[in-house]
Amino acid sequence: MNGRESTQLLPSAVRKEPSKSDVVIRSVCILGSEFCERLAFYSILANLQLFLTDTLHVGTGAANSIILGWTGTCYITPVIGGWLADAKLGRYKSILAFIIVYVIGMFLLALGALLSTETKNGATPFHVVIVVASLVVIAIGTGGIKSNVSTFGADQFLDAKNPQKAKQSFFNWFYFFINLGALFSFTVLAYIQEWNLGIGLAIPAGIMLISSIMFFSGTKRYIRLPPEGSAVWRSVRIVYHSIFASNEAKLNASQFLDRAKYARDSNGLTLFSAIQVEDVKALANILPIMLFFIVYWTLYSQMSSVFYTQGLYLDLRITESFSIPVAFLNLFDTVFILGLVPVFERVIYPALDSKGIKFGMLKRIGTGFIIIIFAMISAAFVEIYRLYLVNNGDTFIQTIGKAKYEAATLSVFVQIPQFALIGTSEVLTSITGLEFAYDQAPDSMKSTIMAILLVTTGLGNYLGGAIVIIVNIISSNIPGAETWIQNNINLGHLDYYFFLLALLGAINLLIYVVVSRRYQYRIEEKDE
Repeated sequence: MNGRESTQLLPSAVRKEPSKSDVVIRSVCILGSEFCERLAFYSILANLQLFLTDTLHVGTGAANSIILGWTGTCYITPVIGGWLADAKLGRYKSILAFIIVYVIGMFLLALGALLSTETKNGATPFHVVIVVASLVVIAIGTGGIKSNVSTFGADQFLDAKNPQKAKQSFFNWFYFFINLGALFSFTVLAYIQEWNLGIGLAIPAGIMLISSIMFFSGTKRYIRLPPEGSAVWRSVRIVYHSIFASNEAKLNASQFLDRAKYARDSNGLTLFSAIQVEDVKALANILPIMLFFIVYWTLYSQMSSVFYTQGLYLDLRITESFSIPVAFLNLFDTVFILGLVPVFERVIYPALDSKGIKFGMLKRIGTGFIIIIFAMISAAFVEIYRLYLVNNGDTFIQTIGKAKYEAATLSVFVQIPQFALIGTSEVLTSITGLEFAYDQAPDSMKSTIMAILLVTTGLGNYLGGAIVIIVNIISSNIPGAETWIQNNINLGHLDYYFFLLALLGAINLLIYVVVSRRYQYRIEEKDE
């Protein structure tokens, strides 16, 4: 941390080491608020497919595309939050503003669910409008929070004795609390939603209100960095002046972006400092690595869409009189994350360090890429066997809500490996991605670059939705072939679809290996 940064921190936060109570209160307020926010988000995702198909009467393929599109939007909107934080409001005020937007969206969604499920004649277009509007508002709210909350949390350790170690630990526990929220969503709330969807969404709306109160309660203890101006617009200008540089700049600059250092205004004054140009060079260095996350999130997004659809056609019965909600299977992803985060944090990473084994950020990310490919392969083999049973008549009629499905006599627990593999990959790729974005980002661009990382999640979901549409168009036009993803998946070929995703992941991994070997760390990493 240089002198310029130090003067921007709150005076009480930088001139002395924080007290234990400061650290505890900051952590509790931020992690507790994030727990509540993620609980609310995953409570929507838990049974959104069932809500769309059963209550709003949307087709299976269209429902999958809607879910992927909405989830994608939730990860595109962080661009707005990141820009506002870096250019106008700062991270603290941005989070507070978007939490309020989020709370409004949650109560609007609960209202739409209550009205559409309690109406005798079923959902009306008015109910659909309320639900769609609420999802848009929620997407804006969650996006504004997501681009800032992890970065704001890491800022709280700038005054720690060992900031780097403290921040790495924070990102691990941050992800732990995200999945703790998901745990409650996919268990307690999933059951309530199958009983009464409206009440099952009203509860997380109230919890989201608690999230806003919890975050606000830590106000006096937080480290709050003020905004430094629009890093995005400045970056665009630096690129522009590098392209249309003077002959002097082209002759003297050692690298393309260095040309902007010679740009001058009408008074002959330098437009950009050396630090500002170096920040843009750092951004250009990071972006190629982040692009590989798009395909990773495409594969990951199957968990809340196509895995869910597959689960509807598997045996959900525990006993003859008791069945689990299909969203329950997400629990295994969550449980693996909750179990593995402390193991990696306390056992595996320290053990590797003690043996001198280099397992740096890029290697961790790549390992996660490998594991998620095997999750797709696992899902494909489950589908092959499920279709085998269906084709041999080993089926029964399974009632979920008001809908009936011809399910295979194969326990839904066969999906555990694919969920567990995704959970393991998250610990390595997703958590490390947060650490990588924060650690490698220039100080003036931390929220913006965190937003870009989140945008890759959105793009991955959009790509996943596009693949579903493209695959169905192509497969439906091949003479004698079956459409891969149909409303009744017993008539399709999800196994082909999963193998296609595994191939896409493998291609992504191979290119990543080549590109990551050339990456130059902005801040030297000890274990790489």
